[in-house]
Amino acid sequence: MNYSKNFKQVSSIKYPFKYINKGLDRATVAIVENSNDEVTINVVDEIKQYYDCRYLSAYKASWRIFGYDVHYKTPFVLRLPFHLPGQQQVVFGAEDDIENVLNRPSVAFSMFLSWMNCNQIYQEARELTYVEFPTKFVWKLEERCWDRRKKGFSIGRIHSVSPTVGEACYLRIILNKVKGPKSFEDIRNVNGKTFLTFRDACYALGLLDDDKEYIDAIEEANLTVSGFYLRFLFATMLISNSLSRPEFVWEKTWQYLADGILYNQRISLKSPDLSLNEEQVKNLTLFEIEKILLHNNSTLRNFTTLPYPNNDCLESSNNRLIAEEMDYNHHNLRDEFQTLVTALTNEQRGVYNEIMTAVEKNNGGVFFVYGHGEIGKTFLWKTLAASIRSKGEIVLNIPSSGIASLLLTGGRTAHSRFQIPFIINEDSF
Repeated sequence: MNYSKNFKQVSSIKYPFKYINKGLDRATVAIVENSNDEVTINVVDEIKQYYDCRYLSAYKASWRIFGYDVHYKTPFVLRLPFHLPGQQQVVFGAEDDIENVLNRPSVAFSMFLSWMNCNQIYQEARELTYVEFPTKFVWKLEERCWDRRKKGFSIGRIHSVSPTVGEACYLRIILNKVKGPKSFEDIRNVNGKTFLTFRDACYALGLLDDDKEYIDAIEEANLTVSGFYLRFLFATMLISNSLSRPEFVWEKTWQYLADGILYNQRISLKSPDLSLNEEQVKNLTLFEIEKILLHNNSTLRNFTTLPYPNNDCLESSNNRLIAEEMDYNHHNLRDEFQTLVTALTNEQRGVYNEIMTAVEKNNGGVFFVYGHGEIGKTFLWKTLAASIRSKGEIVLNIPSSGIASLLLTGGRTAHSRFQIPFIINEDSF
């Protein structure tokens, strides 16, 4: 295998990693009876004859014979949960009574709330952050409280939170700095001033950047690229969750992001003298950014501090799915189709003609193309898609896996294309 070439593909990288993480080798052993007598035909009982075994090499066998530890962990790591005010995690079944659930001790005395209560009792507790707390105190699950540690040693780790969550992420950041708070208001208090949000408190402590480097990047790019690429750059920043204050970047750069909006609107409405006020230009600019985000499975609604285009503008636009599929260069597709169709084999051409006949006559149908790898199935799908799209029609390429979707133009999995939710069965973990 040419690793320098194939490792550029995601599928090639995933393939060897399956073997790295697949675990110990296992073997299936068959027990066969040998007899010098005449061969007799007996009923084969596969359950009795086959054993599921695991091979242990010499060094692994000796390790177990001498009773050495197979796994150990030191020091003990205590996972520290946290939550926003009034948002304690509650787990209950479908048949549980809500009143009984809300009256559980785990709801009123969570580990996080008990930490703040402990800060009211012990003076030494006020000198520790939430992460440092397990080094001096131990959590008693039965009593739902913290107590002084008398022996042993432990370190704390706060649960990680994605920046897309919002306030919970900023609360996690500030918990690594604040010491001895007795309430949520104490956590938001910086130098005697209590802020309304945890994000504002993080800024007051200097824990978040002012995003000036992103503003400078947009201003610098404005000298060489068009407004479309600037809007794409801003959408990329949003998707990467690299902006601490996206609304601040928007207010400082919206004039650059709106470049070309008025011109495009004049062309679209065939009105050379069209005039738009500032709010209308902002709204159309946000709508263009929203289309880029929607194409990447995101939306401006995920960023609560950013404005959102009004409903009238959204309702007047075309269906997003149709707009995406119609936004192909038909001239280039016709050239691509001519190149692909001339390279079809006789067998591929037969399949192509049958499917295209059903499409052109609007007969519908379900077609199943079977064959092993590397026989040209993907090549056939590309030819069919180029043929139909070059005529201005719509093709939805929906493979069965994410890797397969990368091989087809505009390919998306069913969950991504139709926004089908993933149903996770917790019993499987």
